[in-house]
Amino acid sequence: GDLAQDPSSPRPVASKSSPTMAPTQTRRPALLPTAVALVALCAAGRFALSFVPASHSAPAVQLRSRVARHASMRDSEGNKVREPKTFDVSDASSVVSSVTVEYKKRPFGVLAYAPSTSGKGAMIWKMSEQSRYPGDPQGQAWVGGARQYMAIKRVGGLDVSTWDFWDIMDLLDDKILDNSAGIFQSSGSGGMGNQPAELPVAVEYAVLSDAQPTAAVPGSDMGEVSPGIDRSDDRFKDLPRDATIKEYKIPVAPANYQSQVVESLRASVNSMPEPVGHNGPRYMGAGSLNEASIKQMLASFKNGQLLPMKDAYKLAIDAFDILVKEKTLGRINVPVGKKVTVVGDLHGQLFDFDHMLSLAGLPSPDNQFLFNGDFVDRGPWSVEVMFTILALKVWQPTGVGMNRGNHEAEMANHFYGFFGELEVKYEKKMTDLFAEIFRATPLCHVLNNEVFVVHGGIPGPDPRVWWKGMDNQISFDGRQIQISLSEIENSNRFMEPNPDENPLMVDLLWSDPKGKDGYGPSGRMSSGIYLFGPDVSKNFMEYNGLRMTLRSHEVKAQGYRYDHEGQFPLITVFSAPNYVDKAGNMASVAVLTNDGSKLAGPEFIQYSAQPHPDVPSGAYAVGGPLHPENQAAR
Repeated sequence: GDLAQDPSSPRPVASKSSPTMAPTQTRRPALLPTAVALVALCAAGRFALSFVPASHSAPAVQLRSRVARHASMRDSEGNKVREPKTFDVSDASSVVSSVTVEYKKRPFGVLAYAPSTSGKGAMIWKMSEQSRYPGDPQGQAWVGGARQYMAIKRVGGLDVSTWDFWDIMDLLDDKILDNSAGIFQSSGSGGMGNQPAELPVAVEYAVLSDAQPTAAVPGSDMGEVSPGIDRSDDRFKDLPRDATIKEYKIPVAPANYQSQVVESLRASVNSMPEPVGHNGPRYMGAGSLNEASIKQMLASFKNGQLLPMKDAYKLAIDAFDILVKEKTLGRINVPVGKKVTVVGDLHGQLFDFDHMLSLAGLPSPDNQFLFNGDFVDRGPWSVEVMFTILALKVWQPTGVGMNRGNHEAEMANHFYGFFGELEVKYEKKMTDLFAEIFRATPLCHVLNNEVFVVHGGIPGPDPRVWWKGMDNQISFDGRQIQISLSEIENSNRFMEPNPDENPLMVDLLWSDPKGKDGYGPSGRMSSGIYLFGPDVSKNFMEYNGLRMTLRSHEVKAQGYRYDHEGQFPLITVFSAPNYVDKAGNMASVAVLTNDGSKLAGPEFIQYSAQPHPDVPSGAYAVGGPLHPENQAAR
């Protein structure tokens, strides 16, 4: 779920499993139209980052004056600077050129800065040399053109080239990771007592004469083109030279997915001693779950009591064993006179989650449930929300469905709190188990062969087209070959989101609707994420015999919104009220009832945020006060 841009979809990490992988299914690239509409230059505030002219003016930064102190020969992370450099950006003769990048989120992607030997100035000493996943904030500097050994000239239009190192660091505040509430900032170290610059902020970097980047290779401005696609074809003649054109690949699911992580844990959990003197909820196997035990579990969670370690592992493994056998696209049958409740983003807001269940009821044969992703992260009770959902799934395997969201991914869980919370409340080893659970979670469901339910959106353009400077005013008809439900059903989900290896997964988890027809680049920025218009959703639904799409992924003021109307509506439902304790939004769940002819509705159950203990959103995120690294430092 997102207030604006949300960088959470990581690239793959080293696999902890050894599945028998099936070959990748390839698709013939669809034809692009002969012209792609370029309707406006990129507005600086529209993207997560953009190039800004060197003359860009930004609001002056308010400063306070104190006694300055010199930097030691250590970098911004406290590491000793070996072979420090002497530089002076205020000396115009030492500057070859400059690059200006506008940042909208922290961190910027510079891992360490270092001062000149004089203790003044700030040079990029170490940085992320890639964007690890779509919208990655730590890829901003690299994508924007910043490089190692560039030195900072201006911040927010203010010349800082002669400042002491730590005064520049205070202004950038680029040390800790951005968190959902935006309230945990590092303490200042410089003599000027500078406050962090407000975002967005433009940072101008100087390219120094003794540290110029490698010269471009002739023709290197040409974008990447997948094999089998002829870049010189007239179909692509209107694309910029740097446009990338990539094949839309749909990897096929393995016949059987075996997780070494789960099997190893299964053996060790069985040998764990039974908890003694535990005062709180228990899980004694699937047979121990019923309506009363679920309600008691929720009540205990709200009182700060957790499942004991052995029980938590057993419940998570039992849930994995159910999910791993399901298809990537699940199917839910709602009998005549019965209903199904679709729940949007929850984000670890336990007290709101419990309130929602008090209004909608618990899952039952008369009221099946489908949880539509983003169960965790940001909210400080993600562990409790997640174990409740797993208990509901184990209690009613066919009556409770789960869709993966963009926050059910390792990198997101690391940065936005779920893994930190697991480590604090249980142990770090449990994060590996949940990574496997999320990889086993289906990506979407179809209700009664009528309604498509997915966290993000509709399959994106084929082939994948992207170039620098695409903005939200651009639309293009990027798909002539529709993707079938069968192809989604048999696609491989047992991986981390990666737009190069599995663009379908990224589309289903990350894309958003827009009002104008066609595809366009997402405001979430990084290449590989798209917006889709009403014609795109209509074509997909019509091709697959569907009549409605329910999705989540975005905050809506009333908890729901008809993003695309008409004969083939697309509706967003969001179930985390007052998201991250500051959005002020209502929440809702969508209820559809089989009236004998179709699934009628949806009707929406709306609700407001409930009081909760004084633990802030983002408390377990990197940089948050309850993150294990911060706890260890105390």
